[in-house]
Amino acid sequence: MQVRHLVHRFLASAAWMLALVAVLFGQVSATEIVGVDVNSGKLLYIQTPKTVVTIANTGTNPDAVILGPYQQIIYALAGAGEVHSFNPYTHTDATLATGLSSPFNIVLEPGCKSILVSDTGVNKIFRIILSNGALTTFYSGDKIEGLIYDTNGNLFASDDQLNAIVEFNSSGAIINQTSSNSPLTTPDGLTYDAHTNALYASSNTGQIIYKVSIDLTTVSVISFPVAPVLAGIVSDGAGNLYVVGVNGTTSTIFKYAILTATQTTLNTVPGLDDMALIPHGPCIKSHGTDSSCGELLGDEESGAVPRPGSGSNIARSFAGVIRFTVTR
Repeated sequence: MQVRHLVHRFLASAAWMLALVAVLFGQVSATEIVGVDVNSGKLLYIQTPKTVVTIANTGTNPDAVILGPYQQIIYALAGAGEVHSFNPYTHTDATLATGLSSPFNIVLEPGCKSILVSDTGVNKIFRIILSNGALTTFYSGDKIEGLIYDTNGNLFASDDQLNAIVEFNSSGAIINQTSSNSPLTTPDGLTYDAHTNALYASSNTGQIIYKVSIDLTTVSVISFPVAPVLAGIVSDGAGNLYVVGVNGTTSTIFKYAILTATQTTLNTVPGLDDMALIPHGPCIKSHGTDSSCGELLGDEESGAVPRPGSGSNIARSFAGVIRFTVTR
């Protein structure tokens, strides 16, 4: 009986590894995601539809994550008031900034040399220079949740006090907002989809997604009753949204095809709150900026050498450990 069990485990592991190799070298298609587990304090590598891998333990609860230059994983520790960068190739962690109150959301700025971080504990948005960690105040005023740039470099945010989507100018002043006569219900995560040229905001309590025109004059509602709470939301820039639905300690990733209004259930990931899509290949180009962050230059630059195929270098970096930690 024990031998049969071991054989079964070996075959299952071998089959999964073959599937992983096929994904990494372009034979099949999969969506790759980096996420944060706010309950257990983990950075996660997620491959739809089944794989969930712990790639780092943060020591405390992370609450925001993005992909930065050279596929660095930039994340915020809300409780500790810190922002960190994790190198997925050397598996090393660096502190970018400390002394914040409750860093809640991050966006990479055009040019990829700095990030903006909304700190809901002090109702500010801070700018952090990635090269030296220099921190300055970009905005002070309302409680800001989601942050996103469109492809023209315009900055938008979910304003929790105005219950609106707002637009900032380069000086950090609010210059536009959705109508105050029609307040949004607890807007939380925010993303921009280039294919439909629109903003999409998850409602934290309303079980809906708001579709907002980039001039902020038109707001429509997409019913999305998949879970009591909708948290992180990202776009692949091609008309597909990925949304985290939270029900107690259980979180599930849902894919929503905008043009066909088709919903697909992907991974169930306990504790997942925020996530970022991993672009294929070595070059990072955020769907919300108009500037690429540069290509991997090999071992000297990032610890990884670019290879052909559609799979990300992050997946290749963790291929050796994924086989032992896959969650089905």
